[in-house]
Amino acid sequence: AYIGLSSVGGYSAGYSNRRDALKRFYDFYNGEIETQDYDYVLKPYGKTRSNFPSKMRNYPIIKPIIDLLLGEKSKRPFNYTVTVTNSDAITTKAEAKKQAIFMNLQNRFVQDISRGNPEMSSEEMAQDPQTSNLPEDSKGMMQELPEHIAEMFDMNYKDIRAIKGQQALSYIQKEQEIQDKFEKAWFHFLVSGECYTHRGVRSSEPFYEVINPLDVDYDLDPDLEFVEDGDWALVRKFSHSSTIIDQFHEYLSSANIDKLEEPNSNYDNWMLYNSGKDDKDADKSRLIEAITVYWKSRRRIGFLAYIDPSTETWEEMEVGEDFKMLPEMKEMGAKLEWVWVNEVWEGTRIDKDIYVKVQPVINQRGSIDNPSKCKLPINGRKYSNVNSSNISLVSLGVPYQLNYNIYKYRLELAIARSKDIIAQFDINMIPKKWDMDKFMYYVEGTGIAWVDYNKEGIQLNPQHQSVMDMSIKTIEQYIMLLESINIEWEKLSGVNRQRQGTVGPYEGKAVAQQAILQSSHITEDYFKKFSRMEQRDLQAMLDYSKEAWLGGKKTMYVMSDGTTDFLDLESLQHMESEYSVFVGDSGKDTDKLQQIQQLAHAMLQNGVPSSTIAEMLDTESFTQLKEKIASAESAAEELAQQQQEAQMQMQQQQMQQQMQTEQMKLQNENEQNELDRRNKVEIAMINAESRDDGGETNYIKTQKNIKDQQLRER
Repeated sequence: AYIGLSSVGGYSAGYSNRRDALKRFYDFYNGEIETQDYDYVLKPYGKTRSNFPSKMRNYPIIKPIIDLLLGEKSKRPFNYTVTVTNSDAITTKAEAKKQAIFMNLQNRFVQDISRGNPEMSSEEMAQDPQTSNLPEDSKGMMQELPEHIAEMFDMNYKDIRAIKGQQALSYIQKEQEIQDKFEKAWFHFLVSGECYTHRGVRSSEPFYEVINPLDVDYDLDPDLEFVEDGDWALVRKFSHSSTIIDQFHEYLSSANIDKLEEPNSNYDNWMLYNSGKDDKDADKSRLIEAITVYWKSRRRIGFLAYIDPSTETWEEMEVGEDFKMLPEMKEMGAKLEWVWVNEVWEGTRIDKDIYVKVQPVINQRGSIDNPSKCKLPINGRKYSNVNSSNISLVSLGVPYQLNYNIYKYRLELAIARSKDIIAQFDINMIPKKWDMDKFMYYVEGTGIAWVDYNKEGIQLNPQHQSVMDMSIKTIEQYIMLLESINIEWEKLSGVNRQRQGTVGPYEGKAVAQQAILQSSHITEDYFKKFSRMEQRDLQAMLDYSKEAWLGGKKTMYVMSDGTTDFLDLESLQHMESEYSVFVGDSGKDTDKLQQIQQLAHAMLQNGVPSSTIAEMLDTESFTQLKEKIASAESAAEELAQQQQEAQMQMQQQQMQQQMQTEQMKLQNENEQNELDRRNKVEIAMINAESRDDGGETNYIKTQKNIKDQQLRER
C-alpha cells in the first residue's frame, strides 16, 4: 500500500520527474552536456547546421566550488559530546559530590590526628588502619577546603554512563566509518540539496549507510524538517541476488532463493541509473529490485494504576493490549486506561512479489514522557523547501554554467571568424613572366610589391588596392562577459577567489582575510543545517546500539591519533541510560582551533614539551585540545613545583654542608689548641724534672747545641 502511494502502475510520473531532475544536477557536476539545454543557441532557425568552426563544450565552473566545500568539510573538526539525561542523573551527581566532600573531611580528620602524634612517621601512617584504606587520589585533598572540593567537583564531574556512551559512540564511528559517510552525504547535500541515511541493526551490530537521493521517497508533514519524524519512508535499491541473500537470508525460503536466480527484468531503463548499464543492456541486467518500507502504524497500550502493598502508594505501569486485569486487582482499586499510540513497522518487497521481514521495528526510539513518539530508521532533510521547491548549490549554479558555456561557444566562433587585416590587390598587378609564388616571395621578403603597369591589353589603376579589416572586435567583450559570470557565480555561492587561493598583487593580508571571512558567512548555513542532521544520526546510532548489544559489548579499537581505547559496556547499564548527543559548532571550533594552534611556537619557547605541541597539532577537537592544554599546564606546574622543591633541597644541602664545614673547622681549631696546651704542659714537666747544676734544662742545652752546629756549618 505504501509503495502504491509513491507509484501508480509501477512508478509515478512525478517520482520519475523528480529523479530526472536530481540526476540532471549530478550531470552538471560531472560536466555532462545535455543538448536540449542549448537548442535555442545551436538551432536558431529550427535545425542544426553542420561543419561549424565551433563545438558546444562544458567548461566547469560549478565543480571547483563544490570540491572546495567538500575539502573544507573534511578538514573541519568533528566534535560530539554524549550526556546522560536520566532522571537520576542529578541524584547520582549529588551523591558523588557528597562522597567526595565526606572523603575530604575524613582525610583532614586523619591528618589532624597524625599531627597530634608527632612520633608517628609517614610509614606508620601508611600502615595505620585509619589511613591505609584511603584511596590514592584522596591524598591531594588533604589540604583543600570542602568548598574548594565542591567547586572542583562541579567543574570536573563526569557521569560514568556518559563516559561509557562516549566510548560506545567513538567505537561506532570508527567501526562504521561514519565520518567518511558524512562526507558522502555532504556531497549529496551540495549537489541535489537533499541527503538521506539509513540506520538500524544487522547481525547484532548497528549499521549506518548513506542512501542515494534518487532512491528515496517519503511523506513528511509540512512543518517537519527531518524524514525520521515523517509518516512513512521507503528506499529502492537494485542489487544482485548474492547481496540480497546476505541481508535477508534468515527470512528467505528455499523457493524464494530459487526464484531470485531468474529475476524479473522488465524494469524501466530510467530506474537503472546506478547500475552502470547502457540502455541496450538494461533488459539483460540481473539486478533485482528491493524496496524497504518503514511506516507508522498504531497499537493499543494500557496504563495500569494500582496501590503497591509494600509502600501503600499509587504506582503506574505500562501493559500490552493482551493484558487482562484480574478480579482481585479490581477489588483493590486498580484502574486500567487504554490509549492508542504510534508504532513503527518495517517490510521489504523483493522482485515485486517476495515480501519479507514485515514486523514492528524492535527499537522504537520512543520517549518516556510520550509513549506515542517514535522515529523512522530512515533520516534525511532538504536544504531549502519552505513554501517553495527545494534548491541546491548546483541548481543555483546551472544558469551560470549554461551562460558560461554559451559565451565560450560564441568566443570560439568569433576567434574562428577573426582573419586579421587583409590587403586586396588586383591579380593583374603581378608582373609578366612572374608566378604567384615569386610575387609573394618578394612581398614577404622585401615588403615591396613589384607592379608592371605596361602590360599589353591591361589598363591598371595605381589606386586599385584596398585593405580589409576582418578582425573581430567582440573577442575582448566576450572575455569580459566570461569574467563577469564567474564573479556573479562566486558571489552567489559564497566562495570568492580569495577563498579559492587567488589573491591580487595589491591586496593586503587583512583585505584577503576579511574577504574570506565574509565569504564563509554565506556558506555557513549549509554547514549548520547538515550538522543538525549529523547530531540526529549520531543520536540514532547510540539508540540502536542498545538493541544490538543486549548482552553487553567488549572490544578494542584504534583512535585517529594512533592510541588504543577499550570498550567495556554492561548490558543493563547501557540499556537503562538515556543518552543525548551534542555536536559542536564546527565553524567556531575551527576558528578557535586555528587560533590556539598558532600559539604553538610561543608555547614551545615558554618550555612546553614538543610532544605536547605535536598532540595539539594532531587534535581535531577543540574540547580535546583544551583538555590537553590543561593537562600540559598541570604537568608544567607539577614540574615547576618539583624543580622548586629540588632547588630548596639543594639549598638546604648546601647550608648543611656549610654548617658541617664550619663545625669541622671549629673542631680542628679546638683540637689544635688542645694539642698546644698539652705540649706546653709536657715541656714544663720535662723542664722541671731535668734541670742541671747551671740551672739550664736539657731542652735549653739542646737548642744551644743546634744553634752552634748551624753556625759552624755556615
